[in-house]
Amino acid sequence: MAGKRRHPAHRAIIYGGVLGGMSNDRINELLHEVNERALPKSSYDSIRKHYVPYFEKDMRRLGAAIENPPTWSALKHAGEHAIPSDVAPADDPADDE
Repeated sequence: MAGKRRHPAHRAIIYGGVLGGMSNDRINELLHEVNERALPKSSYDSIRKHYVPYFEKDMRRLGAAIENPPTWSALKHAGEHAIPSDVAPADDPADDE
């Protein structure tokens, strides 16, 4: 279930960190430094699996996602494979608690 929406600066840490190969622990250290809640391991794994390929296809998507994260339906529409069917279409794994 999605939690409170994150600020774009926090999404930048999360998406940039995951895309840059940082560990979930390191991303959580950075989030802690800016008084933001931790990113659950399941959300980290989901971003790695579904969002990184989405960003790699067109890096402009990363900047757009920081401002307004793509929904699961947007990822599915963009042709990403293996999108979970048990999540709400508007959920963003960066918002998970």
